[in-house]
Amino acid sequence: MSQQGEDVVRAVYRLAPLGGDDVASFTARALALARESTLEVPVGVASASIEGGLLGRVIGVEPDADGAATARIDYPAAVLDGSLPQLLNVLHGNVSLLPGVRLVDATLPESVLEAFAGPRFGIGGIRDRLDAHDRPLVAVALKPVGLQTSELAELAAAFARAGVDVIKDDHGVTDQAPSRFSDRVGAVAKAVAEANAATGGRTAYYVNVTGPVDTMGERVEQAAEVGCGGVLVAPGLVGLDTMRALADAEPALPVMAHPSRGDVGPGRDSGVSPEVWYGLLYRLAGADAVVYVNAGGRFAWSIDTCQGLNRRLRAPLGRLRASFPVPAGGVSASDAPSWFERYGTDTLLLIGGSLLAQDDVEGAARRLVEQAHAAGSTPAPS
Repeated sequence: MSQQGEDVVRAVYRLAPLGGDDVASFTARALALARESTLEVPVGVASASIEGGLLGRVIGVEPDADGAATARIDYPAAVLDGSLPQLLNVLHGNVSLLPGVRLVDATLPESVLEAFAGPRFGIGGIRDRLDAHDRPLVAVALKPVGLQTSELAELAAAFARAGVDVIKDDHGVTDQAPSRFSDRVGAVAKAVAEANAATGGRTAYYVNVTGPVDTMGERVEQAAEVGCGGVLVAPGLVGLDTMRALADAEPALPVMAHPSRGDVGPGRDSGVSPEVWYGLLYRLAGADAVVYVNAGGRFAWSIDTCQGLNRRLRAPLGRLRASFPVPAGGVSASDAPSWFERYGTDTLLLIGGSLLAQDDVEGAARRLVEQAHAAGSTPAPS
Protein backbone atom coordinates (compact mmCIF):
# COMPACT_ATOMS: atom_id res chain seq x y z
CA MET A 1 0.00 0.00 0.00
CA SER A 2 1.15 3.55 -0.70
CA GLN A 3 1.96 5.71 2.29
CA GLN A 4 -0.54 8.49 3.11
CA GLY A 5 -3.01 7.28 0.47
CA GLU A 6 -1.81 8.45 -2.93
CA ASP A 7 -0.02 11.60 -1.70
CA VAL A 8 3.36 10.10 -2.50
CA VAL A 9 5.97 10.28 -5.22
CA ARG A 10 6.52 6.80 -6.66
CA ALA A 11 10.09 6.29 -7.87
CA VAL A 12 11.27 3.25 -9.77
CA TYR A 13 14.96 2.32 -9.74
CA ARG A 14 16.92 -0.28 -11.63
CA LEU A 15 19.50 -1.92 -9.35
CA ALA A 16 22.42 -3.39 -11.25
CA PRO A 17 23.92 -6.64 -9.94
CA LEU A 18 26.84 -5.89 -7.63
CA GLY A 19 27.36 -9.28 -6.02
CA GLY A 20 25.13 -11.11 -3.58
CA ASP A 21 22.31 -10.59 -6.06
CA ASP A 22 19.44 -12.35 -4.35
CA VAL A 23 16.13 -10.77 -3.39
CA ALA A 24 17.31 -10.14 0.15
CA SER A 25 20.40 -8.20 -0.95
CA PHE A 26 18.45 -6.15 -3.50
CA THR A 27 15.84 -5.40 -0.84
CA ALA A 28 18.53 -4.25 1.56
CA ARG A 29 19.88 -1.90 -1.09
CA ALA A 30 16.38 -0.56 -1.77
CA LEU A 31 15.81 0.08 1.93
CA ALA A 32 19.11 1.94 2.05
CA LEU A 33 18.04 4.06 -0.94
CA ALA A 34 14.75 4.96 0.71
CA ARG A 35 16.51 6.10 3.86
CA GLU A 36 19.30 7.91 1.99
CA SER A 37 16.81 9.91 -0.06
CA THR A 38 14.72 11.06 2.90
CA LEU A 39 15.98 10.94 6.51
CA GLU A 40 19.65 10.11 5.84
CA VAL A 41 20.22 8.92 9.40
CA PRO A 42 20.63 5.43 10.89
CA VAL A 43 17.66 3.58 12.34
CA GLY A 44 16.91 4.87 15.84
CA VAL A 45 18.19 8.40 15.35
CA ALA A 46 14.88 9.94 14.25
CA SER A 47 11.75 9.79 16.37
CA ALA A 48 9.07 7.23 15.64
CA SER A 49 6.76 9.95 14.29
CA ILE A 50 9.40 11.20 11.84
CA GLU A 51 10.28 7.67 10.75
CA GLY A 52 6.62 6.87 10.25
CA GLY A 53 5.78 10.05 8.37
CA LEU A 54 8.80 10.96 6.27
CA LEU A 55 10.88 7.87 5.60
CA GLY A 56 10.71 6.52 2.07
CA ARG A 57 8.92 3.19 1.86
CA VAL A 58 9.99 0.25 -0.28
CA ILE A 59 6.85 -0.97 -2.05
CA GLY A 60 8.37 -3.82 -4.00
CA VAL A 61 11.62 -5.35 -5.25
CA GLU A 62 11.48 -7.70 -8.23
CA PRO A 63 14.42 -9.50 -9.84
CA ASP A 64 14.80 -8.94 -13.58
CA ALA A 65 15.72 -11.54 -16.17
CA ASP A 66 19.15 -9.97 -16.75
CA GLY A 67 20.24 -10.35 -13.12
CA ALA A 68 19.33 -6.81 -12.07
CA ALA A 69 16.28 -5.85 -10.03
CA THR A 70 13.51 -3.25 -10.11
CA ALA A 71 12.79 -1.42 -6.85
CA ARG A 72 9.71 0.73 -6.26
CA ILE A 73 9.91 3.32 -3.52
CA ASP A 74 7.24 5.74 -2.30
CA TYR A 75 8.40 9.10 -0.97
CA PRO A 76 5.84 11.04 1.08
CA ALA A 77 4.99 14.40 -0.46
CA ALA A 78 5.62 15.98 2.95
CA VAL A 79 9.37 15.54 2.49
CA LEU A 80 9.23 17.90 -0.51
CA ASP A 81 9.05 21.69 -0.37
CA GLY A 82 7.38 22.56 -3.67
CA SER A 83 10.67 23.22 -5.46
CA LEU A 84 12.33 21.44 -8.34
CA PRO A 85 15.73 21.15 -6.57
CA GLN A 86 14.19 19.29 -3.63
CA LEU A 87 12.19 17.00 -5.90
CA LEU A 88 15.39 16.12 -7.76
CA ASN A 89 17.23 15.78 -4.46
CA VAL A 90 14.74 13.17 -3.26
CA LEU A 91 14.51 11.28 -6.54
CA HIS A 92 18.18 11.35 -7.47
CA GLY A 93 20.30 13.31 -5.00
CA ASN A 94 22.52 11.13 -2.81
CA VAL A 95 21.21 8.18 -4.80
CA SER A 96 23.28 9.44 -7.73
CA LEU A 97 26.45 8.85 -5.68
CA LEU A 98 25.78 5.15 -5.25
CA PRO A 99 26.95 2.52 -7.76
CA GLY A 100 24.52 0.55 -9.85
CA VAL A 101 21.40 2.67 -9.25
CA ARG A 102 19.40 4.16 -12.11
CA LEU A 103 16.16 6.16 -11.83
CA VAL A 104 13.94 4.77 -14.57
CA ASP A 105 10.49 6.14 -13.72
CA ALA A 106 8.70 8.56 -11.42
CA THR A 107 5.02 9.26 -10.85
CA LEU A 108 3.95 12.48 -9.16
CA PRO A 109 0.65 13.09 -7.34
CA GLU A 110 -1.50 16.14 -8.06
CA SER A 111 -0.36 17.73 -4.80
CA VAL A 112 3.20 17.81 -6.15
CA LEU A 113 2.36 18.67 -9.76
CA GLU A 114 0.36 21.74 -8.78
CA ALA A 115 3.54 23.41 -7.51
CA PHE A 116 4.93 23.57 -11.07
CA ALA A 117 3.80 25.82 -13.89
CA GLY A 118 5.46 23.68 -16.55
CA PRO A 119 5.59 24.87 -20.17
CA ARG A 120 4.11 28.33 -20.63
CA PHE A 121 3.33 27.72 -24.31
CA GLY A 122 3.69 24.03 -24.98
CA ILE A 123 2.70 22.37 -28.23
CA GLY A 124 -0.45 24.41 -28.71
CA GLY A 125 1.16 27.75 -27.88
CA ILE A 126 4.09 27.21 -30.22
CA ARG A 127 1.71 26.22 -33.02
CA ASP A 128 -0.37 29.36 -32.45
CA ARG A 129 2.70 31.62 -32.59
CA LEU A 130 3.82 30.00 -35.83
CA ASP A 131 0.30 29.65 -37.25
CA ALA A 132 1.25 26.06 -38.03
CA HIS A 133 -1.40 23.49 -37.22
CA ASP A 134 -2.23 19.92 -38.16
CA ARG A 135 1.24 18.99 -39.35
CA PRO A 136 4.70 18.23 -37.97
CA LEU A 137 7.06 21.19 -37.65
CA VAL A 138 10.61 21.68 -38.89
CA ALA A 139 13.57 23.21 -37.07
CA VAL A 140 17.09 23.92 -38.33
CA ALA A 141 20.32 24.90 -36.60
CA LEU A 142 22.70 27.81 -37.14
CA LYS A 143 26.23 26.47 -37.00
CA PRO A 144 29.12 25.82 -36.86
CA VAL A 145 30.75 27.95 -34.20
CA GLY A 146 33.28 30.23 -35.89
CA LEU A 147 30.93 31.78 -38.45
CA GLN A 148 30.67 35.55 -38.38
CA THR A 149 27.41 37.19 -37.35
CA SER A 150 26.79 38.28 -40.94
CA GLU A 151 27.22 34.70 -42.16
CA LEU A 152 24.80 33.36 -39.56
CA ALA A 153 22.27 36.06 -40.47
CA GLU A 154 22.58 35.20 -44.16
CA LEU A 155 22.07 31.52 -43.40
CA ALA A 156 19.03 32.31 -41.24
CA ALA A 157 17.52 34.42 -44.01
CA ALA A 158 17.82 31.51 -46.42
CA PHE A 159 16.10 29.17 -43.96
CA ALA A 160 13.32 31.71 -43.34
CA ARG A 161 12.76 32.20 -47.08
CA ALA A 162 12.42 28.42 -47.31
CA GLY A 163 9.64 28.54 -44.73
CA VAL A 164 11.12 26.49 -41.89
CA ASP A 165 9.24 26.88 -38.62
CA VAL A 166 12.09 27.38 -36.15
CA ILE A 167 15.69 28.46 -36.62
CA LYS A 168 17.76 27.81 -33.51
CA ASP A 169 21.31 28.62 -32.61
CA ASP A 170 23.51 25.61 -32.16
CA HIS A 171 24.14 25.13 -28.45
CA GLY A 172 27.84 25.74 -29.05
CA VAL A 173 27.17 29.16 -30.60
CA THR A 174 27.15 31.37 -27.51
CA ASP A 175 29.18 34.56 -27.07
CA GLN A 176 32.41 33.89 -28.96
CA ALA A 177 34.40 36.59 -30.74
CA PRO A 178 33.20 35.76 -34.30
CA SER A 179 29.58 36.29 -33.23
CA ARG A 180 28.96 38.01 -29.92
CA PHE A 181 25.53 37.39 -28.46
CA SER A 182 24.63 41.10 -28.42
CA ASP A 183 25.46 41.37 -32.14
CA ARG A 184 23.96 38.09 -33.26
CA VAL A 185 20.60 38.32 -31.51
CA GLY A 186 19.62 41.51 -33.33
CA ALA A 187 21.20 40.74 -36.68
CA VAL A 188 19.68 37.28 -37.05
CA ALA A 189 16.28 38.40 -35.74
CA LYS A 190 16.27 41.22 -38.29
CA ALA A 191 17.25 38.89 -41.14
CA VAL A 192 14.45 36.49 -40.23
CA ALA A 193 11.90 39.31 -39.88
CA GLU A 194 12.82 40.71 -43.29
CA ALA A 195 12.51 37.29 -44.91
CA ASN A 196 9.14 36.76 -43.22
CA ALA A 197 7.95 40.14 -44.48
CA ALA A 198 8.95 39.22 -48.01
CA THR A 199 7.33 35.78 -48.01
CA GLY A 200 4.46 36.18 -45.56
CA GLY A 201 6.05 33.49 -43.40
CA ARG A 202 6.11 33.05 -39.62
CA THR A 203 9.57 31.59 -39.07
CA ALA A 204 10.81 32.03 -35.48
CA TYR A 205 14.41 32.52 -34.36
CA TYR A 206 15.34 30.85 -31.06
CA VAL A 207 18.56 32.46 -29.85
CA ASN A 208 20.83 30.54 -27.48
CA VAL A 209 20.77 32.35 -24.11
CA THR A 210 22.82 29.70 -22.27
CA GLY A 211 25.70 31.28 -20.42
CA PRO A 212 26.67 32.61 -16.99
CA VAL A 213 23.50 32.46 -14.92
CA ASP A 214 23.64 36.14 -13.98
CA THR A 215 23.50 37.12 -17.68
CA MET A 216 20.68 34.88 -18.86
CA GLY A 217 17.74 37.02 -17.78
CA GLU A 218 19.21 40.00 -19.61
CA ARG A 219 19.74 37.87 -22.71
CA VAL A 220 16.08 36.81 -22.68
CA GLU A 221 15.08 40.47 -22.42
CA GLN A 222 17.26 41.33 -25.41
CA ALA A 223 15.76 38.44 -27.36
CA ALA A 224 12.24 39.72 -26.71
CA GLU A 225 13.15 43.31 -27.58
CA VAL A 226 14.48 42.43 -31.04
CA GLY A 227 11.62 40.07 -31.88
CA CYS A 228 13.04 36.60 -31.35
CA GLY A 229 10.41 33.90 -31.36
CA GLY A 230 11.95 31.92 -28.50
CA VAL A 231 15.14 30.99 -26.69
CA LEU A 232 17.39 27.95 -26.44
CA VAL A 233 18.61 26.82 -23.00
CA ALA A 234 20.89 23.92 -22.05
CA PRO A 235 19.68 23.04 -18.53
CA GLY A 236 22.30 20.32 -18.19
CA LEU A 237 24.89 23.10 -18.26
CA VAL A 238 23.17 25.81 -16.20
CA GLY A 239 20.74 23.80 -14.05
CA LEU A 240 17.15 22.65 -14.35
CA ASP A 241 15.88 25.29 -11.96
CA THR A 242 17.62 28.04 -13.92
CA MET A 243 15.54 27.07 -16.92
CA ARG A 244 12.45 26.91 -14.71
CA ALA A 245 13.07 30.46 -13.48
CA LEU A 246 13.49 31.77 -17.04
CA ALA A 247 10.38 29.96 -18.24
CA ASP A 248 8.31 31.43 -15.40
CA ALA A 249 9.67 34.99 -15.67
CA GLU A 250 8.89 37.92 -17.94
CA PRO A 251 9.26 38.52 -20.81
CA ALA A 252 7.53 35.33 -21.85
CA LEU A 253 9.15 33.47 -24.73
CA PRO A 254 8.95 29.78 -25.67
CA VAL A 255 11.85 27.78 -24.28
CA MET A 256 13.56 25.04 -26.26
CA ALA A 257 15.70 22.80 -24.03
CA HIS A 258 18.94 21.29 -25.32
CA PRO A 259 20.00 17.82 -24.06
CA SER A 260 23.72 18.49 -23.57
CA ARG A 261 25.37 17.05 -20.45
CA GLY A 262 22.79 14.62 -19.23
CA ASP A 263 23.89 11.34 -17.64
CA VAL A 264 20.91 9.71 -19.23
CA GLY A 265 21.98 7.61 -22.20
CA PRO A 266 20.27 4.22 -22.54
CA GLY A 267 22.09 1.09 -21.43
CA ARG A 268 23.75 2.63 -18.37
CA ASP A 269 23.71 1.26 -14.84
CA SER A 270 23.51 4.68 -13.21
CA GLY A 271 21.99 8.09 -13.88
CA VAL A 272 18.42 8.77 -14.97
CA SER A 273 16.43 7.35 -17.86
CA PRO A 274 15.82 9.70 -20.80
CA GLU A 275 12.07 9.37 -20.28
CA VAL A 276 12.35 10.77 -16.74
CA TRP A 277 15.09 13.34 -17.35
CA TYR A 278 13.80 14.83 -20.60
CA GLY A 279 10.20 13.66 -20.60
CA LEU A 280 9.30 14.55 -17.01
CA LEU A 281 11.88 16.82 -15.39
CA TYR A 282 12.47 19.08 -18.42
CA ARG A 283 8.71 19.44 -18.75
CA LEU A 284 8.31 20.31 -15.07
CA ALA A 285 11.08 22.88 -15.54
CA GLY A 286 9.10 24.68 -18.24
CA ALA A 287 10.55 23.42 -21.52
CA ASP A 288 8.06 24.09 -24.31
CA ALA A 289 10.13 21.98 -26.70
CA VAL A 290 12.67 19.32 -25.75
CA VAL A 291 15.56 18.37 -28.02
CA TYR A 292 16.74 14.77 -27.74
CA VAL A 293 19.05 12.56 -29.76
CA ASN A 294 17.06 10.49 -32.21
CA ALA A 295 17.42 6.88 -33.18
CA GLY A 296 19.51 6.36 -36.28
CA GLY A 297 21.74 9.36 -35.57
CA ARG A 298 25.25 9.53 -34.21
CA PHE A 299 24.15 8.73 -30.64
CA ALA A 300 22.33 5.48 -31.48
CA TRP A 301 19.36 5.66 -29.15
CA SER A 302 16.68 3.02 -29.69
CA ILE A 303 13.30 3.64 -31.26
CA ASP A 304 11.65 2.40 -28.06
CA THR A 305 13.50 5.02 -25.98
CA CYS A 306 12.56 7.80 -28.38
CA GLN A 307 8.94 6.75 -28.55
CA GLY A 308 8.79 6.52 -24.77
CA LEU A 309 10.16 10.03 -24.51
CA ASN A 310 7.65 11.30 -27.09
CA ARG A 311 4.78 9.79 -25.12
CA ARG A 312 6.02 11.27 -21.85
CA LEU A 313 6.28 14.78 -23.29
CA ARG A 314 2.80 14.68 -24.79
CA ALA A 315 0.87 12.71 -22.17
CA PRO A 316 -1.53 14.34 -19.69
CA LEU A 317 0.36 15.55 -16.60
CA GLY A 318 -1.96 17.37 -14.23
CA ARG A 319 -2.61 20.85 -15.58
CA LEU A 320 0.79 21.08 -17.30
CA ARG A 321 0.86 21.68 -21.03
CA ALA A 322 2.40 19.12 -23.36
CA SER A 323 5.90 19.79 -24.70
CA PHE A 324 7.03 19.39 -28.29
CA PRO A 325 9.39 16.44 -28.80
CA VAL A 326 12.35 17.59 -30.93
CA PRO A 327 14.26 14.58 -32.33
CA ALA A 328 17.73 15.62 -33.49
CA GLY A 329 21.36 14.54 -33.32
CA GLY A 330 22.50 13.54 -36.78
CA VAL A 331 19.06 13.15 -38.38
CA SER A 332 19.40 12.97 -42.15
CA ALA A 333 17.21 15.31 -44.16
CA SER A 334 16.51 12.47 -46.60
CA ASP A 335 14.92 10.45 -43.79
CA ALA A 336 12.53 13.21 -42.69
CA PRO A 337 9.36 11.71 -44.25
CA SER A 338 9.86 8.42 -42.42
CA TRP A 339 10.29 10.22 -39.09
CA PHE A 340 7.18 12.31 -39.70
CA GLU A 341 5.24 9.12 -40.37
CA ARG A 342 6.67 7.27 -37.37
CA TYR A 343 6.44 10.06 -34.77
CA GLY A 344 3.26 11.78 -35.90
CA THR A 345 2.00 15.32 -36.20
CA ASP A 346 3.07 16.64 -32.80
CA THR A 347 6.77 16.47 -33.65
CA LEU A 348 9.27 19.26 -34.26
CA LEU A 349 12.00 17.59 -36.30
CA LEU A 350 15.43 19.24 -36.04
CA ILE A 351 17.79 18.86 -38.98
CA GLY A 352 21.31 20.23 -38.66
CA GLY A 353 24.49 19.11 -40.34
CA SER A 354 22.95 17.04 -43.13
CA LEU A 355 21.02 20.08 -44.34
CA LEU A 356 24.03 22.39 -44.13
CA ALA A 357 26.02 19.91 -46.18
CA GLN A 358 23.74 20.40 -49.22
CA ASP A 359 24.97 22.48 -52.16
CA ASP A 360 21.69 24.41 -52.19
CA VAL A 361 20.84 24.86 -48.51
CA GLU A 362 17.76 26.98 -49.16
CA GLY A 363 16.38 24.54 -51.72
CA ALA A 364 17.01 21.59 -49.43
CA ALA A 365 15.26 23.38 -46.56
CA ARG A 366 12.29 24.14 -48.82
CA ARG A 367 11.97 20.47 -49.74
CA LEU A 368 12.01 19.62 -46.03
CA VAL A 369 9.19 22.10 -45.39
CA GLU A 370 7.18 20.62 -48.26
CA GLN A 371 7.60 17.16 -46.74
CA ALA A 372 6.36 18.42 -43.36
CA HIS A 373 3.26 19.87 -44.99
CA ALA A 374 2.69 16.68 -46.96
CA ALA A 375 2.78 14.75 -43.68
CA GLY A 376 -0.08 16.84 -42.31
CA SER A 377 -3.38 18.16 -43.52
CA THR A 378 -2.28 21.67 -44.55
CA PRO A 379 -0.93 22.51 -48.03
CA ALA A 380 2.64 23.67 -48.44
CA PRO A 381 3.15 27.38 -49.10
CA SER A 382 3.42 28.30 -52.75
